[in-house]
Amino acid sequence: MDGANITLDLPLTPWEAALGTKVRVPTLDGAVEMNIPAGIGSGKKLRIRQKGLGTGAKRGDQFVRIMVQVPEKLSREEKRLMEELAEQSSFKPRDF
Repeated sequence: MDGANITLDLPLTPWEAALGTKVRVPTLDGAVEMNIPAGIGSGKKLRIRQKGLGTGAKRGDQFVRIMVQVPEKLSREEKRLMEELAEQSSFKPRDF
C-alpha cells in the first residue's frame, strides 16, 4: 500500500509477457479483465484507476506489477524449444 493506492504482483509466463495476453485481475470490487501489452518486462506497473482504497473522488488506484516467472524444470521438448529460441533471437538485453 502507498496511501490509498494498492499494488498487486501479477505472475506471468515469459510467453505471456512477450506476446501479450488478457488476464483476470482481482480488485477490491471483484475481478476485472486486463490487457497485458506485448513486450512488457518484469517489474513494470500497470494502473487500474479508482480500484484502490477509499471512496468517491478520494479513491486510490490499484497498480499491477508484472512478475515474469520461469519454470524451475523444463521437459526435454521445452528445453529444446528454449535453445532454439536462444539461437534464433536477436534480443540482447545486456548490449550496452
